[in-house]
Amino acid sequence: MKFEATGVIPAALMPWTPDMEMDLPGLRRHLRDLGAVNGVSAICVNGHASEVLSCSEDEQARILAAAVDEVGAGVPIVSGVCCESSIIAARHARQWTQLGASALLVVPPSVFAKGAQLRPEMVLEHYQRIADASDLPLIIFQYTVAGGLAHSLETLVRLAEQIPSIRAIKDYCGDPVLHEETVRHLQNTPRRVNVLTAHSSWLLQSLALGCAGILSGAGSTIAAMQVEIFRAMQEGDLARAREANERMNVMNRAFYRPPFADQHNRMKEAQVLMGRFEHATVRPPLMKLADSEVAAIRSALVRAGLLK
Repeated sequence: MKFEATGVIPAALMPWTPDMEMDLPGLRRHLRDLGAVNGVSAICVNGHASEVLSCSEDEQARILAAAVDEVGAGVPIVSGVCCESSIIAARHARQWTQLGASALLVVPPSVFAKGAQLRPEMVLEHYQRIADASDLPLIIFQYTVAGGLAHSLETLVRLAEQIPSIRAIKDYCGDPVLHEETVRHLQNTPRRVNVLTAHSSWLLQSLALGCAGILSGAGSTIAAMQVEIFRAMQEGDLARAREANERMNVMNRAFYRPPFADQHNRMKEAQVLMGRFEHATVRPPLMKLADSEVAAIRSALVRAGLLK
């Protein structure tokens, strides 16, 4: 399907069996749940919420194929491209295109944290190789400034100018000033590049800056809440958006807190508590949550009105 870089795009989780094998029937149920949410504009697979770094190339292909087969006729499927090698990333881009993806979310290789700000041509080369391998719309994943992987605003502008297939930025920079400048510059250029916020812990403030959409792992579990706040902000109804934010903030506080490595782990536990997943299995180095934390997630679901 044609991908439009706007609206609410949940990043799907990947359910595993208790012995850590792929639970494809569970994945298909999860994708149907997300696709049934009125207002979801696309679904992302093979991202961090899917534990992509623990998946083999074959498993990533099977995840994408299942998504396209299960819900691809009704909603565009975005697939992550997460590789340390630009050459392999280009190969994945070509393969995911052939499997039926509607857009690609490009994750920066970790080597960028070792000085890519001083060598922006490295960044341009990486994205150009991917763009040359696929004609699909590209989404740049902008990481946190604190983590060392964030691109400078100048580099983002150069990418937008030089690679026409870049249609959006998934912005998780964690810096409100840089976030605002990114929205201002990229969404007001002759060739507009939309900003999709991933700042789930301060989503109301982020949307108030004019972001064109939301692309977030929390959408795997609270997509309907994200749709509610996004629509309220699009309609200029700040009072309704604040009310939605208060309900959603209960879950965001439960998901997004130290250690942040457990954020998608917590979402899986919420899925089990709501009866959507059979198991909350994660692959190592992630580990099962303590009973006390699962109880806290249950309490948050009740307060948010998602569980009796």
